[in-house]
Amino acid sequence: MDLTRKQVLLHRIHQHELDRRISDATELAVFSLGVQDNTSGSALLSLAARLDAPSTEDFTVTWSVRGAPHLHRAGELKAFARALWPWSDADARARAARPKVDDMVASLRHIATAMRSIVTKPMTKGEVSRALTPLAPKQTIEPCRGCQTEHVSDPIFRLGALPAGLRIIPEEKTVTFERIYGWPGVPRKTAGFDELVHRYLTLHGPARPSEVAGYFGTSTREVKKRWPKEGLVEVTVEGEKAWLPEDVEIADAEPPEVRLLPPTDPYLQARDRDLLLPDKAAQKDIFRILGRRGAILVDGEIAGSWQGRVVSGKRFEVTATPYRPLPDLLPETQLLARAKGLDDASVKGD
Repeated sequence: MDLTRKQVLLHRIHQHELDRRISDATELAVFSLGVQDNTSGSALLSLAARLDAPSTEDFTVTWSVRGAPHLHRAGELKAFARALWPWSDADARARAARPKVDDMVASLRHIATAMRSIVTKPMTKGEVSRALTPLAPKQTIEPCRGCQTEHVSDPIFRLGALPAGLRIIPEEKTVTFERIYGWPGVPRKTAGFDELVHRYLTLHGPARPSEVAGYFGTSTREVKKRWPKEGLVEVTVEGEKAWLPEDVEIADAEPPEVRLLPPTDPYLQARDRDLLLPDKAAQKDIFRILGRRGAILVDGEIAGSWQGRVVSGKRFEVTATPYRPLPDLLPETQLLARAKGLDDASVKGD
C-alpha cells in the first residue's frame, strides 16, 4: 500500500480525535502515550481541542516520556514505568544525553531507589535534589551554573522520577513531588516496549524506527534491536518505507475547519516533521527550541502559528502568524479561554 501525504495527515487527524469532540477525557486516544504539559498548562489546551468540557482533574502528572511532564491515566503508570525502563546502558545513556555514565542502568536504579526513600512527604525539586546528591553515584553529578553548586544531572534526575513512583502536584507553582502510593518499586527490567511502539504507530503512523526513537529519546540503533517482530505491516508513504500496526486501518477523516493546537500538543509530537510541515521556514517558526509556538490547523494543514497570553487577568489573547489566509480564529480562541476559566478572548495578527 502506497499512501500519499494527504492520506497520512487525515488518518492522523482522525487518530488524534481532532476531527470531532468527545465527552469523556479518559477515553481520549492520545492518553495511550500521555499528554505533555508545561507550566502554562498546555495539556489543558490540548484537551480543549478534543473535548466538549476539558479538564485535567482525572489524570496524574509525572516526568515520563523523554523526562518531560506528561498527564497519564493513573492506572497505567506502573506499566509505563516498566515499558520506559532502559533495556541497556547504551539506551539509558541515549535517553539521559549527559553526563556519560559507565554503569548507567545500575546508576539510574540507585538514584530512583534513593528518590523514593527521600520523598516521604511533599517536597520541591530543590529539596529532593539536595537530599539526593550525597547518595548518588559520582558519575551522575555535574556542576550547575544556575545553582552555583553540584547535583545529579537534570536529565538523569528526570528519568528517575517515574521509576521512583513519584508524581508532580499540579496545584503547586514550584515543581513539587509526592509518592504514588501502592508503588511496586523500581522496575527490575524493561517490559512492554513493544506496546509503546504499537501505540506510537497507531497515533503517529505510518512511521519508521528513527521516528519512534526520536519520540522516546533514544537511538535508532537501540529501537531497531527492539523493533516488534509481529503485529506490524509495511507500507510506503510517498514511496518511503514505513510501518503501521496490522490492526489499524487508514482512516479517511473530515478535517476540522480550524483547531488551535498548543506547542506540546500530541499531534505535533510526530518526529517526521518534513511530512507534517514541509515548509522549512514554518518548521523553524513552530518547532523553535525556545519559545515554541502553537499550530493553527486549518482543513488538515498547519496554516500558521500562534501564541497566547492572559490580559488583565480575564482575557485570553491569541497572536496569530499566518502562513496563508486564515479563517476566523475567534470561536476557537473563545473555547480555549473558557477552558482556562476566563471570561473573554481576542485575536490579533503578528
